Amino acid sequence: MDDFNPETYEPRPPRAHRNRPSKSNPQSTTWVVFALVGVIAVVPALIGVDAAFSVGRIHPGVTVGGIDVGGMTAEKAVATLSAEIPKKTSAPVNIRYNGKEWEVASKDLALTYDYNALAASAAAVGRDQGFFANLKTNFSAWFGASKLPATGIADDAKLNELIGTIAADTDVVPVDAAVSVKGTTFETSPAESGVLLDRAALSATLLATFTADEHNIDAPVHKAEADVSDPAAAAAKSTAETMVSAPATITFDKKSWELSEKKLAKLIEFEKSQPASDAPWVLEPVISSELASESLQPVLGKAVGNPARDAKFSTRAGKVTIVPSKVGIGPDFEALGAALTAATRLPTEQPRVVQLHTHKTVPALTTEMARAMNIKKRISTYTTYYTAGNRPRVNNIHLLGDSLDGKLVKPGGTFSFNKAIGQRTAAKGYQEANAIVDGKLVPQLGGGICQVGTTLFNTVFLSGIPVLERHNHSFYISHYPKGRDATVSWGGPDLKFKNDTDDWMLISVSYSAGSITISLYGTDPGYKVTSKTSAFSNEKPFPTEKTKDPKLTEGKTVVEDPGVTGRTCTVTRTVKKDGKVIRVDTFKSVYRPKVEIVRVGTKPKASKPATDTAGPN
Repeated sequence: MDDFNPETYEPRPPRAHRNRPSKSNPQSTTWVVFALVGVIAVVPALIGVDAAFSVGRIHPGVTVGGIDVGGMTAEKAVATLSAEIPKKTSAPVNIRYNGKEWEVASKDLALTYDYNALAASAAAVGRDQGFFANLKTNFSAWFGASKLPATGIADDAKLNELIGTIAADTDVVPVDAAVSVKGTTFETSPAESGVLLDRAALSATLLATFTADEHNIDAPVHKAEADVSDPAAAAAKSTAETMVSAPATITFDKKSWELSEKKLAKLIEFEKSQPASDAPWVLEPVISSELASESLQPVLGKAVGNPARDAKFSTRAGKVTIVPSKVGIGPDFEALGAALTAATRLPTEQPRVVQLHTHKTVPALTTEMARAMNIKKRISTYTTYYTAGNRPRVNNIHLLGDSLDGKLVKPGGTFSFNKAIGQRTAAKGYQEANAIVDGKLVPQLGGGICQVGTTLFNTVFLSGIPVLERHNHSFYISHYPKGRDATVSWGGPDLKFKNDTDDWMLISVSYSAGSITISLYGTDPGYKVTSKTSAFSNEKPFPTEKTKDPKLTEGKTVVEDPGVTGRTCTVTRTVKKDGKVIRVDTFKSVYRPKVEIVRVGTKPKASKPATDTAGPN
């Protein structure tokens, strides 16, 4: 044996051990094997049982709108659903919001159900997915987990009307932050959030709730933020203040026009925009081209270019010709607005001078457009007469004629006298003349308008086109056609008719000192008009109103305004085309009695002076 030396000693590495299998329990292993074999044996059996119960039928446990259709054939399910769903929908659904409630019955929505589609959806349960997903769905159905809704089909118009009615009470529209101007001072108003009804969610929930056990719905709403925030409005205000911090100058050739700070402020409007779909909204102050046109056209237009001229229709002796249109040259206000916006945003030390550019201006009605209107001949015409000596009344009739002349009515369009003429005001040149007010003739601004209205009505009457609105005068006026007068007033009775032809119609007016003629031009619709006027009936005597006249001798009377008996008559118009009656119109006129105004003298009679009788001496 070698001697032991501690300095040279090196320990030997440990001896490697072999892995030895642990001892197992033979009984435990056996049970695991049996369990696996059992599952493998049971699963196919369960699948087989499940398949046996649902072959050719809806899977057991499936419900539609709370109605059990499990184990049924599709045909049986359709019959069951069509019998049971109407029972469930007999009760109304209540929609609630903030203390308000709307009761909705199925008939209010004309609600129907597609029973075949509902049964098909039920039959697809456990069959429309992969093997394992179907297996999971089928086993869930055994425990009542396959509950399908029964969603009804509503009339879209009725549903939208209902949702709109509810939204009128639920919605609070958000208000954008804004900037307003007064003089050259700008002020901001804060944004306000709102509340909006979730219309899609309410519609879907409502249509599914009629077959649910609970028939109450809380209207779904959500908070709605304003687009333009307070910081965005503040930034716009700051930019606008820069824009009006100094005047600007417009130049053209050797001409120039200065816009003061106040004039610039009147041309600014604020436009909101969203630079990108996910970016915040911004508010931009710009010089509006429209405001610039309205404000500067009267000044610049006279000095720059020539205005465009619309095509016009000229009528004479029943014939119509077209006066051609003309292209013009005028200020380019769109370019001017953009240039002024850019220039006024520069620092005040920078020159604020912009050059005015011109462009071609196109007539609103070109010659080609006028030709395409097919206004070819006179369809009907009518003339009424008046006293030439009543100058204020004649003035009004002529003003009305000028306003009416040249008016166009599109195919299928409705003409309104009041809308076409507008309000009769002193600023337009109308004067006071006698008009009928509350059954009496009194001076009124625009008196004489009914002369024009009556003339137009008779022109339309003879054309055969439909009359949509017409009103007779309050009392009978003998110099108008019997039962064919027409009264109009601003804010009151109107005269309306419809162009039922396929082409445009032109209203042409001519007048003299004592007459006015109105004609309709277009494409002849081929109407033949006949009429019949009834005798007067229901006559009522007029009342008399007496007024004292201290300038008239006692016992004398003067009829200041004669009375007119009340009466009724009917005019029937028959319109034929190609020998067939296409329209029969009845115009009934009920005239009230017109009060007679009589002045009664109250001035005492002069007494005869006393005379002495000389007797015989």
